[in-house]
Amino acid sequence: MIENLTLFTVFLYVVGLLLFIIEAVVPGFGIAGIGGTVCIVISIIMITNSVYGAILMIVATIAIIALAAIVLYKLGIGKRVLKKFILSTEQKNEEGYSSNQSNGKYIGMRGIAITPLRSSGSILIGADKLDAVSEGDYIDKNAAVEVIRVEGRRIVVREVK
Repeated sequence: MIENLTLFTVFLYVVGLLLFIIEAVVPGFGIAGIGGTVCIVISIIMITNSVYGAILMIVATIAIIALAAIVLYKLGIGKRVLKKFILSTEQKNEEGYSSNQSNGKYIGMRGIAITPLRSSGSILIGADKLDAVSEGDYIDKNAAVEVIRVEGRRIVVREVK
């Protein structure tokens, strides 16, 4: 019976380690990591005779895992693994990437309101459909509008009479 209990604790410990590896490799919500922690803690409590021995073994296990991670990282193995998780390319402005479009080119241009501008709506300037805000007045659909200023991505228009 004692042999079966020892095999079971070893089995729980190995299952816990496998669940930790699965948690590290497969993105998830932490269920595998929590399951791994529970399996390891239960196996450690089962194999020791006292709470003090269990706590000591858990601390030793954490220290060994941390030391192994540091050694693997220093040897370069950890760096290769981490490179798989880190984006190595950049999105540069020179290549056409921009987080903020400049709409300053529309200042002074005229277009048509394609939706009513009840403070905000859509306008058409040439072939460009743009979101715009009226200067304060209601502007009917199909009314002629002029861009009077641009504040970041906000295009402010007024009706042309």
